[in-house]
Amino acid sequence: MPRELDFGTLAARSFENLRLIWRQVLGYFAAVIVLSFALPLAGEGISSILGLALYLSGQYWLFHTLIKARGRLETQRIHIFAFAGLALILVLPVMFGVAALVLPGLFLVARWIAAPAFIVARGEGAFAAASSSWQSVRGHTFKVAGMIVLIFVLASIIGALTNALGGTLSGLSGYRDARPIDVMQAHLLPLLLFALSTATYELLEPADDFIEEVFG
Repeated sequence: MPRELDFGTLAARSFENLRLIWRQVLGYFAAVIVLSFALPLAGEGISSILGLALYLSGQYWLFHTLIKARGRLETQRIHIFAFAGLALILVLPVMFGVAALVLPGLFLVARWIAAPAFIVARGEGAFAAASSSWQSVRGHTFKVAGMIVLIFVLASIIGALTNALGGTLSGLSGYRDARPIDVMQAHLLPLLLFALSTATYELLEPADDFIEEVFG
């Protein structure tokens, strides 16, 4: 039985999720800064592959940490391959939707936003998690899409504010090579979407109606 949702609750839970694991979030950004200087030393090809692997691992760690802190972790196994497979499966349709028109892309992101949380929390496969998210968000798509738009606006504002600092530091040779502030900006949007993904999962995950089905 699906749960009800209102926009205010969804927004509050998303930002509350970031506050709940603020230490891990700071650690994530600290690692991003260090890696922005270290990865270029490995060469362009290796650094790209290694960077993607570390990014997916970092995102999985955040999901696992938050969902466990919420007491919603139903499996102790690590499902990183399904997590990576989900990214590969969804990136093309989402990119196509965004390229064709903004609204189709926004619709797809909204309907699949909770899929990563289904993988981490329940151990579902990539296709099953995408389907679970699609069904859970049904009927609440516009509210979730509105939150995604808010996140994009917030990330843009923060990006504009930090661009000035980046311009000030651009004169330093070490900064020009790594550009850590630009790298942090690139990770800001995924981080905010991670918080929304978990909030959507928490609020719209189908309730356990087994007892109701048996005794109702």
